[in-house]
Amino acid sequence: MTETSKSSDKGVWLIYLSLIAAAVMLLGDGLGIAFLAKLTTRLGATILLSALFLIVGDGRPTGFIATAIMTIAFVITIFQ
Repeated sequence: MTETSKSSDKGVWLIYLSLIAAAVMLLGDGLGIAFLAKLTTRLGATILLSALFLIVGDGRPTGFIATAIMTIAFVITIFQ
């Protein structure tokens, strides 16, 4: 790997983590799992993970993309 590819791959794990968390949120809502189907649980997870992504992302686009993925998953569960 060159130096440019190392710096561009820095923080991609944020996007992977947000995709996994969004999938768990959507599956929990779709399958009717009581703990994951509550609105307050979904909202709390979205806010907590979005804050984590923005802090760790430190102004890079990966933090903003990860936050957008979580927000979109939350909005989808509201408008089921």
